[in-house]
Formats: sequence, structure tokens, C-alpha cells
Amino acid sequence: MTDSAIGNAALVAALALVPLVVLMLTSFVKLSVVLSLVRNALGAPEAPSGLVVMGLSLVLTFFVMAPVAVQMVTAAATPTQVSPAPPPGQLETAVRALVPPDRQADVDAAARALVPLEAFLARHAADRDKATFVELSAKLGRPAKGDELSVLAPAFLATELREAFAIAVLIFLPFLVIDLLVGLGLGALGLAQTSPQVVALPLKLLLFVAVDGWRLLFDSLLRGYA
Repeated sequence: MTDSAIGNAALVAALALVPLVVLMLTSFVKLSVVLSLVRNALGAPEAPSGLVVMGLSLVLTFFVMAPVAVQMVTAAATPTQVSPAPPPGQLETAVRALVPPDRQADVDAAARALVPLEAFLARHAADRDKATFVELSAKLGRPAKGDELSVLAPAFLATELREAFAIAVLIFLPFLVIDLLVGLGLGALGLAQTSPQVVALPLKLLLFVAVDGWRLLFDSLLRGYA
């Protein structure tokens, strides 16, 4: 296989990782989980549909990640740095060994582009999660300082999932109270055969609309990345 073919294969492999980065190393994780659980809390699993939830998550993700994306593009297009470049990690070293010399500039650009993304992950990953994965990395024979992408990525995901479920619990509570009150009311009226969900759903929708729930939900989610 020629050096050109190897370089093209490496480029295709890098492009294949873009969807993974968009889905897992951005705010998409927390946003999609919270929106999905809100739909379940309302008791209307098909409204909004899964496609709409996915679209909302992507739109909000683009809103949050736009500044980071601009920084990544700017960093990739800037061949020189004011401060000296950090030493390459194990992953970068392995990639450089696979890429032919005429493609090393692309590796340099990718390494520069990762710096703003790593800063975003470090800012929104909890210290305890980073410490956990640093410890696990050491036990697996890969000592880490805590600023490596291999540590920041799982720590960020753990933090985002924990925060998403914490937000979901707070959202579920008022709707749970409505379900309980409706169930008790129907039982007291002797309407035990009536499904509480049929009565509770319009009440929950009315509450959600009355408090302007979507705007408040989006505002609270996006402020977490300010």
C-alpha cells in the first residue's frame, strides 16, 4: 500500500470519528437524556417524537458548541503557537506512526484543534470523575495526569449523565405528585376503573404550559454551559 493510500485511509478513519465526537464529546449527551426523560415524565412517550427530541438536542448542542467549534477551526488553521506545544500523548504518537510524512501537517492541525475541545471537557468534567479515571488509568498501566483526552472524555460523560439524571429527578417530582393526587381522587370517587394517566396527562400538560416549561427547561440546561 502506498503512502498516499495510507494517508487517505487515515483521513477517512478520522472523518468516521466525527459523528462520535458530536454525539459523545459535546453537550448532546445531557440534553438528549433530559429531553427524553421529560417526555416520559409527561406520560406522553410519543409526544414529542423521538425524531423531534433528537432534532432539539442537536440544535441546542450546536448552540452550546458553536464557540468551541470556532476555536477548534481557528486553532487548526493556525500553524504556529505562542506557547510551546505540549508533548504528544500515546494516541497522538501512535497516529503519527501510521500517517505518512506528507500528512504529518494534518495530524498537527488535528492536535491543535483538539485543544479547545479538551478545555471544554475539562471545564465541565467533575474533579471526582477525573480523579476516578486517572486512578483507573494508572491501574490499567497507563499513568495519566488528568488532562489527557482518554481521561477527560469518560469523566465528562460520567458528569453529564449524573447531572442529566439529577435534573430529571427534579422534573419528575411535580408530575409524580399530580399522578398520586389523580389516583387518590379517582379512588375516592369510586372511579378505580378509570386510568389515572388519562386524567393526569391533560393536567400535567396544563401545568407544563402554564409555567412555560420548555423555555425554562432550555434556559436551565444552557446556563449550565455558560
